[in-house]
Amino acid sequence: MSDLHVVGVHGIRQRDTNALKLTEDWNLALAEGVSLHCGPTSPTLSVITPYYGDVFPKGRFQLGDDDPSEGSAETDEEQLELLAQALEAHTPPVPGERPAAGTLGAPPRVSPRITAALARIDRRCGPGVGKALLTRVSEVYGYFSAKSKHDGMADTVRDRVSEAVEQSRATLIIAHSLGSVIVYDMFRRGRFPSGADDSVSMLITCGSPLAWLPLRRELGLRASDELQLPPGVRWLNVFDPRDPVTAGVGLFGIAPGVTDVAVDNDDDPHAASRYLEQQPVAAAVHGHMTRGPLHPGT
Repeated sequence: MSDLHVVGVHGIRQRDTNALKLTEDWNLALAEGVSLHCGPTSPTLSVITPYYGDVFPKGRFQLGDDDPSEGSAETDEEQLELLAQALEAHTPPVPGERPAAGTLGAPPRVSPRITAALARIDRRCGPGVGKALLTRVSEVYGYFSAKSKHDGMADTVRDRVSEAVEQSRATLIIAHSLGSVIVYDMFRRGRFPSGADDSVSMLITCGSPLAWLPLRRELGLRASDELQLPPGVRWLNVFDPRDPVTAGVGLFGIAPGVTDVAVDNDDDPHAASRYLEQQPVAAAVHGHMTRGPLHPGT
């Protein structure tokens, strides 16, 4: 099989790019990985990356030149609670432990609970990682929230992904970071065709935060619930143990049907391009291209 269409679902913090640039970046990275690990004569593929970076409003906890406390009045108690729970799930508090002085520099004006969580994450993962995770989880809240300021956001994101899958008739989806949460949510909602020869039959997740219990709760799952895809959909999860968005773990413990593979993304553990160039991703894509969509037991 050649000229396979793959739909790539990106993560958050993509406002500085656009659909064309994002699609080009994903095509180059994945094509390079397939060529390197599977041979330069491997079948060609086309990655379609629906863009939704413009849908997310500028969040409160942005990194970069903006004051991280800017817009603090727009954050509600429900959001603060999700942020605190998510950060504490990522790096649980240690009884009696006190933050080291100077860990965060100038922290955002948030609750001591969140500030302490940021300090723990920085000590575990490196300076600035806590704020980066805070930014991502803040935008994740925007996807799940039913409040008026986020009205229609999740529907727009799901519609764009669904349209890309339907128009391309892609049978393989690659989802990075928050994209994996969106795609799993869409599977639960029945937004992807199933059962037909041209239906989605494989999902590759990279740098997924689905291991975070507070995010699974936002999907309507209990702590004891297992993550499951529809019958006939294979699931490969690729993670770098140093990727803070994954909390350093795979998904097999909560998703028995997944195949976890740890990789080394060198100096940029969460980068989508690094994941797309990895051998497990290239091999899975190449196998899907050359064998065609397979279903368990075939």
